[in-house]
Amino acid sequence: MVFHKPGNLPATLNVSEITVPLARRISGYMTGLSGHQRMESMMYARQYADSKRLEMIVVDLLVGFELPLYPKVLPPELVKDHDVLNLFRASKELIAWIAEYWQQWVVDDEGQRAKTRYEWTKPADFVARRPDLLPRLLELEPFRHIHLVTHPVITGYHDKPLTATSFRVGYPMIERASARFHPDIEIVV
Repeated sequence: MVFHKPGNLPATLNVSEITVPLARRISGYMTGLSGHQRMESMMYARQYADSKRLEMIVVDLLVGFELPLYPKVLPPELVKDHDVLNLFRASKELIAWIAEYWQQWVVDDEGQRAKTRYEWTKPADFVARRPDLLPRLLELEPFRHIHLVTHPVITGYHDKPLTATSFRVGYPMIERASARFHPDIEIVV
């Protein structure tokens, strides 16, 4: 999703330039709304665009992956078998494991008081408020093979956590991209 001034719409957009505006940017990653909340989340974006008199360009992506999706709640020991990490379908043990890393990084960045400012059992709090730490998680050996992460985020236009999926800029498995309400805009993959 991208916001532009009306009458100033580009003829083409590079897919690497398209990301949902986040309260905290994830450097080197693209993030898009996803999941069952997607339509509700887009309504918030539409309200923002209308209030700022901006044109909202919604880009639909079909993104592939290599390893099979895990249909149940993912435990820590199976992370190695999947390249998609869905924090909404992660076990309590997996969330606790991720939260240990996240908490240390947040405390290093914000100080000891940060320990009590976040709810460490709920990704809708600690991940949504600090999605900028996602690249650090994916640099760790147990998570290095992960290509796609579905997680909560706080956007630049809404203060409640919304469902999004993030992946590295330049991810080679983008199969299709199109501008939903602007078919005349070419999306370059």
